[in-house]
Amino acid sequence: MYLSNSKRVWKVIFNLTISPFLAPKYIANLLSRKDPIELQLPWWSYDSISHIQKSRFEKCFEWGSGGSTLFLANICKSLKTIENDLDWYNKLNAELQRKEFDNVSLRHEEIELSDPDSFRRSAYLNSLNEKYDLITIDGQDDFGPESTWSARELCFERAQAFIKPEGMIIVDDSWRYPEIEKKSKAKKILRFESVGPSRKGVTRTDIHHY
Repeated sequence: MYLSNSKRVWKVIFNLTISPFLAPKYIANLLSRKDPIELQLPWWSYDSISHIQKSRFEKCFEWGSGGSTLFLANICKSLKTIENDLDWYNKLNAELQRKEFDNVSLRHEEIELSDPDSFRRSAYLNSLNEKYDLITIDGQDDFGPESTWSARELCFERAQAFIKPEGMIIVDDSWRYPEIEKKSKAKKILRFESVGPSRKGVTRTDIHHY
């Protein structure tokens, strides 16, 4: 979140005070210095991970790969993942092969963040071209306080056209994107703000239920 370091620290302390059961795994994961792929966990808030791991899905899609891919591979019958960072793609692909996941289609697609029209035409965005039960939006954005547009907002617009009835769309770091909540056609939105694996601060992950 866009906070000073001292405010970040106090926000973490407050979050762990109201949710003390998160402290052991939060501290253990920080001390381990493992990345999300090594932890096999999404870089989401812990509360959202706990919520989503109770479900099972037929077809899943995600923009942005990593620990979320390994996590979702265990609860999705089939998973299509789009990643723009080639080094990260290669690292994850090696891990998927090592674990012998045969239900994941991992694709490398270049991302175009120079302007919204170029992004709309990109293979990265248009890789979502059929209906899914679960869609996650957690890819590169380069979005900040001075930004005039957001790749994740455009991903969300496309996702709403391809989410099945009773499906879910997950938006990580949702506190950055208030426009997404305004545009959501979901029946309900669950907001999970907490610490998470491999992160030093508090984040918010929203789950839109359709």
